[in-house]
Amino acid sequence: MKLLMRCLFSSLLISGLVAGTSLVHAGPVLMINLDPNAEATFLSQLSGTLITENFDSLGGASVNGGSQQNSWENKSPSFSTNVGTFTLTSAGQTADGNVFNNELMIESAATGEHGREILSNYNGDLWLDSNDAKTVVWNITSAALGGGFFNALGFYLADPADVSAILTLAYDDGSSSTAIKITSKLPNATLAYVSLISDRNIVGATFTFLNSTGNDGWGIDDVTLGKVPEPGTILLLALGLIGLGIARRRVINQH
Repeated sequence: MKLLMRCLFSSLLISGLVAGTSLVHAGPVLMINLDPNAEATFLSQLSGTLITENFDSLGGASVNGGSQQNSWENKSPSFSTNVGTFTLTSAGQTADGNVFNNELMIESAATGEHGREILSNYNGDLWLDSNDAKTVVWNITSAALGGGFFNALGFYLADPADVSAILTLAYDDGSSSTAIKITSKLPNATLAYVSLISDRNIVGATFTFLNSTGNDGWGIDDVTLGKVPEPGTILLLALGLIGLGIARRRVINQH
């Protein structure tokens, strides 16, 4: 299992870097990380105001009873959140009797799909579930940003591609785009952390989740929009550290 995770991370990291080029020059860097410390690492890079969404406030009149797949905390074709609007634009399967297949779900450990309850860490910890949709679009607008901008984004993604789907995560900010694919097949209840760091300030963006089949799904939770120091500053800092290293070597060599 550990070997699989390392191999998956390596392949996705490479594809993300190729698609996004580099931080200093052009294009966003979109990555998926299976390291359990990935969120903490991502958050440690941020500075300034953060906008977060954990979906806990979106619970409604829960429907319980029967199997987890026939229960939910809330449902709607679209949910407006602190970090933008999530909309189901192409429904998934109906073979299992899911008459609400054209709606996204807000789920808990008591109601959610098997494998996605890994997102629930405490009582009342809710997440947004794709409900096996083929396409979900996430629009991030300037209104969601309070008129500001972001250049870094991160969120947990649970249980993708455990049946047969290839999930493509595509991002477009109007001036640049990048995408990576989660190739099948991953173990049930896989928990990944998706992060994006851009070399430009973003005032609006579209994030599209494309599922290759209609009988596979995923959950998303703990979304963060934030800011990282300007890449130019990072580059100057890096060059400065390199310069100090060279100067130190020269001093040592002279002695």
